[in-house]
Amino acid sequence: MIDIHTHILPGVDDGAETVQDSIQMIEQAIELGVEAICATPHILNGVNSTSQEKINRAFQLIHSQVDERKLKIKLILGSEIYIRKDMNSLSRFNFFSLNQTGRYILMELPLGQLPSSLDRLIYDLRLQGITPIIAHPERSISEKSQLKDIENLIRLGALMQINAGSLLSHYGKLARKMGECLLTRNLIHIMASDAHNPSSRSVAVLPQAFRRVSQLLGKRKAEELIMYTPYKILKGE
Repeated sequence: MIDIHTHILPGVDDGAETVQDSIQMIEQAIELGVEAICATPHILNGVNSTSQEKINRAFQLIHSQVDERKLKIKLILGSEIYIRKDMNSLSRFNFFSLNQTGRYILMELPLGQLPSSLDRLIYDLRLQGITPIIAHPERSISEKSQLKDIENLIRLGALMQINAGSLLSHYGKLARKMGECLLTRNLIHIMASDAHNPSSRSVAVLPQAFRRVSQLLGKRKAEELIMYTPYKILKGE
């Protein structure tokens, strides 16, 4: 498995608090069969070179710990960027795109709503050869009528990433319902853990969600969401 959305860097956002937390999360991932994991810290307002230095320091620290402990997993840097008009202003930072390919970015929307400016932003990004991956859209919609909005965003060139925990009701019954609706209408391209810690929001949701997707759509589709498509994304394909 490949997990393209986690908060494993210590002390940079609301994810792992300590190096011990980070290593525990990574060890959990390895035990589950995760071969590559993306550190995607939240990128909010006020981004500058200091922000990048803090993220890079944390990433290098965890990377050195993984090497020292001989943990067999590939660590990849990216970010989860909260939607902003000046998205391109972040392109100079190495956390901007997943695996620094310049091709894919993970973008977060407000919970419970789809911004009216989203269409234009996706269109502009696609003109530059950048594909936005919308993180957990099942948490940004609350009615089946909004599935048409998601379809439109996909037509514009966006991809959709569901949180594994949503399928297990970790974010409530509505998020699970919306997640299953998106899946059965073929509106989801990637599944990830969005892990924040080793306990309440961990990578342990992945195998359970994999089984749920297999029940809904078959094992091949589940593999596509958590293996094949994430692999291509990290390759910049």
